[in-house]
Amino acid sequence: MTLRRYPKGSAKRLEILDAALEVFTTEGYRATSLRGIAERAHITPAGIMHYFDSKEQLLSTVLQHRDALDVRRSDLDAQTNPVESLAQIMDSNMKVPGLVTLYLTIAAAAVDPHHPAHDYLERRYHLLSGWLTSWITEMSQAGLVPQVVYPAGVATAIVAQADGIQFQWLLDPSVDMGMHVRRGGRRLLGLPFDKPIPQLPNPWTMRRALQLYPVTMVTGERVGEAPVGH
Repeated sequence: MTLRRYPKGSAKRLEILDAALEVFTTEGYRATSLRGIAERAHITPAGIMHYFDSKEQLLSTVLQHRDALDVRRSDLDAQTNPVESLAQIMDSNMKVPGLVTLYLTIAAAAVDPHHPAHDYLERRYHLLSGWLTSWITEMSQAGLVPQVVYPAGVATAIVAQADGIQFQWLLDPSVDMGMHVRRGGRRLLGLPFDKPIPQLPNPWTMRRALQLYPVTMVTGERVGEAPVGH
């Protein structure tokens, strides 16, 4: 497929975001500096501030960029379920502690309504909880899990579990985040922790999830609608 062309300013902004992701991944959160990101993006630190209002806005946009890239790179038609998708993200996160630290640090700061990441993280939690609530409701109606009286509450607990296990993992890297999300999710659904989650008759896919709650790239494109470049 051909690469989508962006205006020059947008293209440079994406280059800075890609550079920041690379630096956080390879250097870790504490070792990453604005200068290091600038060097990777072939620009000056002052030049970065031409594209972002503040360092906080840059870091917040890096999170959004990474989340959307993760979805875009996934197989949108693979049959899965939201608990397994979260567990696979945890498996991947164990390879990038710098990005996990970045996420938790910004998430804590973003409780301030004036923080640049506040609105995005609010939308992110709405999206994740929405996916899970819709799926749990379908599972319950199909008789594949015990009758769930409050699907939204179970969905919130599953998301909270995924966030909490990342904090514990940073304190103790021996924690297997993916395993705990899988087992904890099953128990929250009232299923045996050591058995696979049943599949819906109309299998759940990321494409179905995106139809309910779209993910938007930092360029404004919706994942699943824009062409994917290599």
